[in-house]
Amino acid sequence: MRVVITDVSVFFDLHTLQILPEFFGLNWNIQTTDFVFNEILQADQVRDFDPFVRSKKLNIISISVEEEKSIRAMELKRRNRSFPDKTVLWKAREEKCTLLTCDKVLREEARHHKIEVHGSIWVIDQLVKSNLIDKQKAVALLNKLMSINSRLPMEEIKKQIEQYNE
Repeated sequence: MRVVITDVSVFFDLHTLQILPEFFGLNWNIQTTDFVFNEILQADQVRDFDPFVRSKKLNIISISVEEEKSIRAMELKRRNRSFPDKTVLWKAREEKCTLLTCDKVLREEARHHKIEVHGSIWVIDQLVKSNLIDKQKAVALLNKLMSINSRLPMEEIKKQIEQYNE
């Protein structure tokens, strides 16, 4: 089973796209840290994630005091990383698992640490490959994603849409 650890940016995209059940339907061990999960502040978002936490489809990792010291001491290529971002980066490195983020700087940092890293576009593709959504729905989701998250690589999204439309 693939282990993935995600930051809050992917969660926000998937929540806005209203595909949390599909995401948590993947045959993955989906994790995040308590510091990242605490960034989910809106009541409707907390409510929507709660069933996945209770059913253990979303595993929230508590960072110990000793781990927090290691995270704070971790050398980074770039500064200005939030502590929650550092926790998922550190955990992905420790677990040798995939990191999910839409944050360009965090992606670059993950690559620097030789961590496999993907974002929301890749998640949608995995949903198609796992037959949890069809290509038509993927196109609609990618179009919506372009309108809600301007930081994403638009050319990559357009290319993916073209492939789904073939």
